[in-house]
Amino acid sequence: MSRPGEWTEREIGKLRYLYPSERSFEEIVEVFPHRTPNAIRLKASRLGLRRPTIPPSICQSRTILRCSEGDGNSNGYLFRCGECGSWIQVNGDDERDGGVIICSKCGSACYLIA
Repeated sequence: MSRPGEWTEREIGKLRYLYPSERSFEEIVEVFPHRTPNAIRLKASRLGLRRPTIPPSICQSRTILRCSEGDGNSNGYLFRCGECGSWIQVNGDDERDGGVIICSKCGSACYLIA
């Protein structure tokens, strides 16, 4: 593979968006067909980007989304209500009684299992 040269602003923008996301690293590599996985990791490191550090089961969930400012650190989660499908934000420092969250849209109780 020949050396593709400098990173464009568009590539950097994509990397800033995708790298700290819940997408698998393999999916991110597919977005940059002319970059090696090591080049992607190196550029992300130089930009100060970090991958999520939460269990893969949560990353791949369709009912739980991790909130982040793009630095790899968690700012909480969004949980999808099992009744109405609306999203409920839970911050990492929120105190919840018994792991119960009440959906503000439909009023149903959602249970957090740690």
